Amino acid sequence: MSLRITALLWLIAAAVWPASAARAQDLVIGIAAPITGNLAHIGAQLVEAAQLAVDETNARGGIGGRRVVVRVEDDQADPKVATTAARKLAVDERVVAVLGHYSTAASLAAMPIYTKARLAAITPTAASADLTKRGGKYLFRMLSPSSVFARNLARYAVQTLGKKAIAVIHGQSDWGVSAKDAFVKELEKVGAKAAVLQPVNEADADFRGRLKKVKAANPDAVAILTYYTTSALVTVQARSVEITAPLIGTGALHEDKFIELAGPGNAEGVTVNTEFSSDDPTPVVRDFVAAYQKAHPDQKPDAYHALAYDAMRVILGAIARAGADRDAVRDAIAATTSFVGVTGTFAFNDQRERDATDQPYVVVKDGMWTFVGHH
Repeated sequence: MSLRITALLWLIAAAVWPASAARAQDLVIGIAAPITGNLAHIGAQLVEAAQLAVDETNARGGIGGRRVVVRVEDDQADPKVATTAARKLAVDERVVAVLGHYSTAASLAAMPIYTKARLAAITPTAASADLTKRGGKYLFRMLSPSSVFARNLARYAVQTLGKKAIAVIHGQSDWGVSAKDAFVKELEKVGAKAAVLQPVNEADADFRGRLKKVKAANPDAVAILTYYTTSALVTVQARSVEITAPLIGTGALHEDKFIELAGPGNAEGVTVNTEFSSDDPTPVVRDFVAAYQKAHPDQKPDAYHALAYDAMRVILGAIARAGADRDAVRDAIAATTSFVGVTGTFAFNDQRERDATDQPYVVVKDGMWTFVGHH
């Protein structure tokens, strides 16, 4: 564990304070995250980004002159521990909203407690397809569902790249089928078509038979809608059967491990949409990166930082508009529209999922993910 993370965990431990630590007039926002255990490094990222948003608000005078403080509870990304953390936050009447939890299992375990307490929670990272439906009206999610990524990718392929006949390789999980359906539907809406559809089993390792069918369809681009490990294999094998059409994908590919597995040469030119790029030159991102690096020299924020930062900014904005009543804050979060975040401009849809109307796009260039623009 790095010295930076170790020091941060000590600070977070100190922040898990008893109810008496906040002043009566303070506005309190809960954070539930894995502070100890194997995922403590992710909890650290979520807390430090959320705290940055709070510090910026307090530097401007707080909300209505009231200081904002966070109450951090350790859920260890464990459903049983998450219920204990949720109870502590729910019974503290000064807590007006919660940023958390990290995992789907922890979020769903906590939501009956939050719902009974009428306490809204925004999970910055949980990703189950039906998460908010199962979690109920007080649960919001920041990670866009696969259908949003796929819809936006289809628009980008047609409207920015000028492609009209796109081959689609997709997994057969709920995630992959949802992505494929949204991608094909959007292609048709914007005047393009799927040149060929090829489902793949992500447990397999040889996709050359499928890829030869893709090559025979002569597409002008290939969309790979699988997780990054499978996508890396598909990319390598697509090159081996001499598919020369551009390869595109969703944020599921946006991992350095994808480049490592595929090899920089094979991955070169692969373009994906994603939640966040620290190289994005838009003012809101540039300011966020600068503020983060001021607090954490020689470090760059990643997608987890960005999602937590935007989630906390949404909560802070909701409190500024609605006051400290829990139900009013929940309704204000739901009414968030055209929010200009470091993760793009977004609103919450009717399923309380973050729906970005524009996303950053990155391409593999010289063996590295490189920002290319928004769409």
